[in-house]
Amino acid sequence: MVQPIKLSEIVSSRKRRNSANDKANNGTDSESEIDISSTDDEAEENNKVDDEEEIVNIDFDFYNGNPDVDFHAMKNLSRQLLGPQESNKIQLSNLADLILKSPTTTIKTDGTESDPYCFLSFIDYKENKDSDYAKYLHSKIDSKLTMFFNNIDNSSNKTCSLVMSERLINMPPEVVPPLYKITLEDVTTALGDDKHYDFYVIVSRKYEVNFDMDNDDTETRKDRTISNDRSKKRVKNDEVDYFHEEDRFFEKHAKVHFESESRKGIISSYMVMDHDGLVKSISELEQEIATW
Repeated sequence: MVQPIKLSEIVSSRKRRNSANDKANNGTDSESEIDISSTDDEAEENNKVDDEEEIVNIDFDFYNGNPDVDFHAMKNLSRQLLGPQESNKIQLSNLADLILKSPTTTIKTDGTESDPYCFLSFIDYKENKDSDYAKYLHSKIDSKLTMFFNNIDNSSNKTCSLVMSERLINMPPEVVPPLYKITLEDVTTALGDDKHYDFYVIVSRKYEVNFDMDNDDTETRKDRTISNDRSKKRVKNDEVDYFHEEDRFFEKHAKVHFESESRKGIISSYMVMDHDGLVKSISELEQEIATW
């Protein structure tokens, strides 16, 4: 286990108020003993105190992936990463096994037996090129990605890693730089001789900020086929944001980058990076975080 780091998380005042109310309701005082003589000024003062945000320190511990504990979490997080449509095309159980046998780091807050809130895994492409996930990326996504994998297959000295990373939506991006640094060190140890991968294929996702789910649900399948051009224009014109803050920098340094059409406001993103680009992206993200 790696030494934990401490980050701050903002907890809403509503939670504090609910906690205080629970204590009052569970107390031993009877209703006749409750003081109801507070003035309006006192009530306003109490509301101001309640509205103040509370900072809670949380220890995030970094662990190696544990097949005995993390299997179901890897399946669920992979399904979240790939989305409901694409994840149905992949054998998620086999993918979870593949992740957990590769250099993988998880982040937990309640010991090694607890569920991970986040993971990062580097899967060796050439060693696992016959896996369901590698075949899916090779032939089911885009001709650009197929061409890239064909070049890797025909090269005896070029290496490639399939990068899988996902986290719960409220995980702070501050965990990302140490997460990558730790796992890249594990990769170097696994490859030996201070080696690293030459290329990395990263799958991620973005979302349309102003997407209207109700309108999308009312479209028929025929309507969606006819309106492909309009969908592309909507993605281009509307604001698109990132689930993963690091993707802003990955896109900047990617050798290959392309995206799927929007599906219910979600856009799949595919990036191919070399090692220098990956390291530079993480360094720039770390510098950006330092300014927050």
